[in-house]
Parts: sequence; structure tokens; C-alpha cells
Amino acid sequence: MNDFRYQLEKYRGRGSRYVCPQCGRKYAFTRYVDTHNNNQYVSDNVGKCNRLDKCGYHYTPRQYFEDNPWLRDKEFSFFSKHRENEKKKKETPQLPPRPMPMPEPYGVIPRWFMERTVKKECDYKTWLRATFGNDTAQQLVEQYYIGGNDYGDAVFWQVDIDNMVRTGKIMNYDPLTGKRIKGEDAYIDWIHSIMQREGVLPDGWRLEQCLYGEHLLKARPNDIVAIAEGAKTAHIGAALMPDMVWVAVDSMLGITYERLKVLSSRHCIFFADEGRGYEEWKNRLSPLAYNIGFQYVLSDFVQCNPLFVGGDIGDIVNMELEEPF
Repeated sequence: MNDFRYQLEKYRGRGSRYVCPQCGRKYAFTRYVDTHNNNQYVSDNVGKCNRLDKCGYHYTPRQYFEDNPWLRDKEFSFFSKHRENEKKKKETPQLPPRPMPMPEPYGVIPRWFMERTVKKECDYKTWLRATFGNDTAQQLVEQYYIGGNDYGDAVFWQVDIDNMVRTGKIMNYDPLTGKRIKGEDAYIDWIHSIMQREGVLPDGWRLEQCLYGEHLLKARPNDIVAIAEGAKTAHIGAALMPDMVWVAVDSMLGITYERLKVLSSRHCIFFADEGRGYEEWKNRLSPLAYNIGFQYVLSDFVQCNPLFVGGDIGDIVNMELEEPF
């Protein structure tokens, strides 16, 4: 006999997962069953949403009986299977589940601020033009809103699917090699951090990052989405393989529900950088794809190619390959 009378239903395929009563997501809700009563459901709304980071709905049997004390009796006959064959009776009224707190709205940055930086030059744009030619480089700048600052650093803006500007990442690059400058001369910062330090953003402004290049998804709803780690890899992918929509998660640990939720119903190919990122993504992607509802392939192109040891797919532009793909 089970130690606990009420347990979350074991997974038996999508048929054992339901629509969450709070967020409305399909196949995300697990109901509690009564193990002393032939594993009957306690109630349709008694259970737990699998989207812990976004929804967090969890209505336990204890809370249910506290909210509906008239349903608790010695035999718990309300849940007995024989009730299904009885004549229709007026359903016992139930109190609604306890409301869950809604997440605070995320902050945005004025669009004109981003557009002003796109007009400025930077060393990264110099490398793009030398590598892909003026036309392709300009197309990438316009598509991804690649900006610059007064010091020649690149600004990679995160613009969401609703064309709202979330933030921008600032980095400096070598104009000849296109590689990020490291060591004492390296510079990395975020637009929202600078604005907060200068007191420009209002109190309570909250960052919620999105995919880099996310704004491109709405205009190409039927195209395969290619997901890279960094913005530079996304640019190179867009130049070499433009049939796919290239986006980036910004870091190895950027594979999160919040950033990938816009991929619902999409077909995706994930390109992890060589090294630990591949295993990290391999472990994270399956539950995220199930909860969000996208189909994916995790490419091992970089992992299986000895030319990319310690690098990423972007290194292809620095190599002389007869048949790179």
C-alpha cells in the first residue's frame, strides 16, 4: 500500500496530462489521485502545473478539502467510481482555487534609443563588411539592429516578438579577426545596467531577457528556427544559411522556458558551441520542448568536427574549407 493516500498521477503519455486551470497550457497539468479509491482524481483542478517558473499553480488535496469541508467524509464517497453510474444529481458547489500571484511586468527601453545606436559605426560592423561584403553586412545590421557606441563597441539588442526593446549587450571586437577582445582590454556591459546606474530607468524596472533576434520570428512563421549560443554565430548563420531564422540565447545557460516559450509549434535546430554546452543543452531541451510544444534537433555538427575544437560554428569563416557543409 502507498505511504501517501494522495499522489500526483504517474506519467502515462499525454493522455495523463491536462490543461492547467490557471495558465491554460495543454498537457502541462498533473492531477492528484486517491490511491485508496482506485486512483480516482480528487478533482479536475487539484494538481500541479509543470511550468514552475512561469505559472506555478499547485492546488493540493489538503487545500481542496480545507476550501470544501462538506466534501470530506469517512468514506470519501464523493470520489467513488459508482457515482459515475448514478442518476444525475446537482453538482456540489466548489470554491474556486486559490489565486496565484501574477508575475510583475517586464521593463522596456525606448525604441529611439536603440535606433540611434544602429546608425553608429563599430569595429564589429567593419569585420562584417570585410567578411560578407557590404550588402550582406548592411542587411544583417538592419535585420538584427546591430548598434555601436562612441567607443567603437558593438551593441546587440534584444527585441522581442512584439518589437519591444528589452536590453542590449555591449561588447568589443577585433575589426580584423571578428573575435571578441579578451584580457585587460575586454569590455562587456548591458544597456539596462548603464541606464540604471545613471538613474535613467524608473524604480521597479525589471529585466526579462528574450531571444536575440526574436523579433524576426513573427514575419517568418513557417521557417525552421536555428538557435545558437551567441549573437555573432546567429549573424554568420543568417549570412550562410538564410533559409532558417537565426536567433541566439546569449549564453550556454540561456536555454530557459522564458526565452524559448516563443518557439511553441515551431521546428527548431539547436547549435551548441563545442564543449560542455552540448551536454548542457542535451539535458535541458527535452522537458522544455515538451512543456512549450516545439519539435527540435540538437545538431552535433560542431561536436563531431575536429576543426571546431574549443569553438563554434562561427569559426567556419576563418577556415578554408572546400565543402564546409
